[in-house]
Amino acid sequence: MEASEARRFVVLDFYRFVAALGVFIFHLKLIDKGISPAWNGSYGLFVDMFFILSGFVISYSYPSSSTGLRSYARFLIRRIARIYPLHLLTLLIFAVLALMGISGPTSHASWTDFIQNLFLVQAWGITDHLSFNSPAWSISAELFCYLLFPLFMLLAGRISPLMLAIIVALSYGILAHAHLPIWQERSQMYGATFDFGMLRALPSFLNGILLTVLFRLSSDYRKKPVAFAGIALFAVSVLVLNFFAKPDLAIILFSLAILVTATGESAFARFPGSDWLGRLGNTSYAIYMMHEVLLILLFKPAWHYFGLQPSMFPVFALVCCIVLTVVADVTYRYVEDPARRLINRLAPGGARSARVPKPEPLDLAEARQAANAS
Repeated sequence: MEASEARRFVVLDFYRFVAALGVFIFHLKLIDKGISPAWNGSYGLFVDMFFILSGFVISYSYPSSSTGLRSYARFLIRRIARIYPLHLLTLLIFAVLALMGISGPTSHASWTDFIQNLFLVQAWGITDHLSFNSPAWSISAELFCYLLFPLFMLLAGRISPLMLAIIVALSYGILAHAHLPIWQERSQMYGATFDFGMLRALPSFLNGILLTVLFRLSSDYRKKPVAFAGIALFAVSVLVLNFFAKPDLAIILFSLAILVTATGESAFARFPGSDWLGRLGNTSYAIYMMHEVLLILLFKPAWHYFGLQPSMFPVFALVCCIVLTVVADVTYRYVEDPARRLINRLAPGGARSARVPKPEPLDLAEARQAANAS
């Protein structure tokens, strides 16, 4: 399947929505020391699923005819248009909060920290702490992968799927289990953020590219029941993460769920509930980037104001998830999507792609527009 035929996998978009809420709950439980640390204790690993999904979605939809500096520039502008507007907004919000003396999970908010965050290099091993909107470290790691993306695609096109799988497995093995001195703690790649977090993203992003290669070999298995098998696999991964901190198992389950779901979903002309699945998927990035703002300004004050007890946490978390999703939906519609469209016009050929009647918001549609503009 060529990139010009790229479709939007709305079920994968929904996985991204669930994962974003999972990361939010992982941070929300810190509002009270009495909340059991075992409660969704491993949902921070959903960040690694984001990296896998990004690698899959971007490589699947990347136009095969895109070569040269012009295409690379178009790709980078479109990726920046996707991640940067909301990052800049949250960075400025945290800067204002810092000037007001309001600190979040991290109290670091110097001018040096601001510059590092502004240029999205705070996860490249140049600092020894998180700062401002701390979840943005993963966006910094993503940018690092975007810069190397043409090399990844060149590698994937030159070697066999088996060899690529071996490289992916070795990259996980070396980075996650070789006791490298670059992490805060020995063998703690899955906890890395500021401490070379971009290297944490590399194997998962490359893993996503491998899944694209395997997906293109899956034509014999593209049947509707396969999609529901993928959904079941994803549900199992969520349950596993809720009880067990097993990063390697999580990576395997995430990878299988993504590949099997995409294979099955491709058998549908339109997956049931696509409108709502797609809309919820649209909110995922804003949920991820805005949740610490709401934690500071709304959710944590509400917890203490109403004097809630740890036993009320499940209900409180559900209410917070609903509020956060509504805020994210508004943010997407009135900030994220309009800013993305505006920046995309700067891309080579962007004026023509901007005239597509109904551009879809996520990575797949963006690459399709790029292909049409080529």
